[in-house]
Amino acid sequence: MKSYSEFIVSWQENVELWSMFFLVLAFLVFVFYSTGFIVSKDRSKLYDYVSTHEIPAFMNLIVMVSLSITFFANSLLIGEFKTANNFELVIQSIGSLVIGGMFYSVMRVLLKIYYPFYLAKHLKRIRFKPMKSSSGNQMKLLNEDEEDLHLTQEQIEHEEIFAFDYDVWVDEETGEKVVEKYDIHHTNQVCDKCRFRTLRELKEEVEKMPTQTEGGELTKYYKCDYCGHQEEKKKHLSPLNES
Repeated sequence: MKSYSEFIVSWQENVELWSMFFLVLAFLVFVFYSTGFIVSKDRSKLYDYVSTHEIPAFMNLIVMVSLSITFFANSLLIGEFKTANNFELVIQSIGSLVIGGMFYSVMRVLLKIYYPFYLAKHLKRIRFKPMKSSSGNQMKLLNEDEEDLHLTQEQIEHEEIFAFDYDVWVDEETGEKVVEKYDIHHTNQVCDKCRFRTLRELKEEVEKMPTQTEGGELTKYYKCDYCGHQEEKKKHLSPLNES
């Protein structure tokens, strides 16, 4: 009995160490992501970084914290119920897995279903934060009609087929202009069926190639990560001689 007690003490010490190990990993994941967030000073690069890395980083964070909770719960159960045999150890281990699994499931749902709404607001704050020119003047963000005068035909077509989006900022006093390019492929859209922001682009196909005189047609395919709803959207491609 004494040897089994020593085994349980050793087991408890080991699971506590594993709990601390995964907690440190979670901290490192957070620090690594935050470092990339800090060094991305250009707003378009920061936008791309956040849109592509934030949810995967938080998903890794959830996994690490869930594992830490699982091992910590196992240690608590062993200490609370004074494990005396292998059967109790198995039951307590299963209980700790349930606790860690419940935390993981809840946090995964929050991240996958509800967090994209917050992320969209976060990206909007990054993208439309007031900008000053090199002269220190407050710059004006042009609307869709105004910005077309400052974009090339290729850039306009990018916006029409939702490949990229462009913002044009102008200093009305000096005439200084800044054109920013945003990759919006990684930004989920609101699903028409469930109304969650979980509709993501799967692929795109050119149904009709544009020619020198006639436009083409592009089809984008989307799928909702929550309800599984699928839809497709057709976009017009401008004739080649307009590019």
